[in-house]
Amino acid sequence: MTVEKQREVIRLWNELRKLEGPAAEELRIQILECFAKEGKAKRAA
Repeated sequence: MTVEKQREVIRLWNELRKLEGPAAEELRIQILECFAKEGKAKRAA
């Protein structure tokens, strides 16, 4: 992931933190799972 994309993800994450409800929680979970998968792939390489 490029630095630009990382900054955009952080910006969106911070906006998402302001939201409440099950939809916002589901999005946070999906984002965290995506980063967990990416981290595992980097460690395996």
